[in-house]
Amino acid sequence: MTVHPRDQTVRAGAIASIWCHVTPSEPPAQLSWRKNGKRISSFQSRYQIKDLPAADGTLLRIDPVRLVRDEAVYECVAETTQGEQVSADSSITVLESESLN
Repeated sequence: MTVHPRDQTVRAGAIASIWCHVTPSEPPAQLSWRKNGKRISSFQSRYQIKDLPAADGTLLRIDPVRLVRDEAVYECVAETTQGEQVSADSSITVLESESLN
């Protein structure tokens, strides 16, 4: 990983975006996201995963962030076709809406 995802504090109802960049490889590594160790599916309506091949990275967007439910450790995972795996994680802390006013 060349850019590790950063820890964030966000307000409930806001949008959280987590970015991860990996070292280019041939063939390119498969990128995925996990929440508290479980793989996140891009089919979940509030979680959007965008692979950015030109930037050798991936973006996880949570919209809207929910109090308690989205406070977790998120892990960016890069896996090569040879089965090698590297990962980096970050935490999201969610505050009540009025806590940031």
